[in-house]
Amino acid sequence: MTALGNHRRVGSAGQGGIALLTALLLMLAVLMTSIAAARSAINGARSAQHERDRMLALQGAMAALADAERDIDGGSDPGSARAAALAAGQAAAFAAGCRGGTPYDGLCTPIADLEDIAALLADEEGPAIALGGFSGAQIPVGEGAQAAQSPRYLIELLPAPAGALLYRISALGFGSVETTQVALQAYYIKVRAAGGGEAGPPEPEPAPAPGGAPDPDPASDAGAGPGPGALPGNIGKAPPGSPGSQGGPGIRVGWREIANWSDIVAGGGT
Repeated sequence: MTALGNHRRVGSAGQGGIALLTALLLMLAVLMTSIAAARSAINGARSAQHERDRMLALQGAMAALADAERDIDGGSDPGSARAAALAAGQAAAFAAGCRGGTPYDGLCTPIADLEDIAALLADEEGPAIALGGFSGAQIPVGEGAQAAQSPRYLIELLPAPAGALLYRISALGFGSVETTQVALQAYYIKVRAAGGGEAGPPEPEPAPAPGGAPDPDPASDAGAGPGPGALPGNIGKAPPGSPGSQGGPGIRVGWREIANWSDIVAGGGT
């Protein structure tokens, strides 16, 4: 009986050790699963925060595009010298490097290099116009869920079809973190009023390439939109006073996001 009792006690102790080891392994598995779930939740929250911040920057850039269009159409002071220059496409109001000075800040001759556009937009003390600068519009900025800075824009005067004005707008929006940025470009075309104003820049003559063939459009590397030629679509045929009508508001005829903006800025745009 004594030997049998000892055997039973040894067997029970062995079973208890196996049960303890099994419980520890199960606890370890639960712990690892919990850590993985927490890590996934944190990564998901970070991704959601980044996407929300990017959408805030995108909306800011879109607002800057719309504000630039209001600026082109006369802004808050349609009788100003700036409004007259934009309405007539006065080439003298558009300066190299967008530094024509008051009241022509942010009005540029064509810029071929995106790095140059990046440098001008990224410069906080540069010529880019903050949203509302000539329209009176406002956007909340500050801490928390608001944009870190007001979005800003530049306006270039491009060669256009006869009887029209073609502008390219470059806009930069910010998220709640200043490093979250979205840059957009849009093309805005207006039909001149009858007998209206000074002509914009003349259509450039294409330089002959080897073999006598003309070079491609020199502005194409900067994402140029519609160029000299016939007016697109029904522009110029709209009812008086409506967008696209003669002397009326313009029409946005194309836009794009500069998808590699961060790389451009890192490569020399600051």
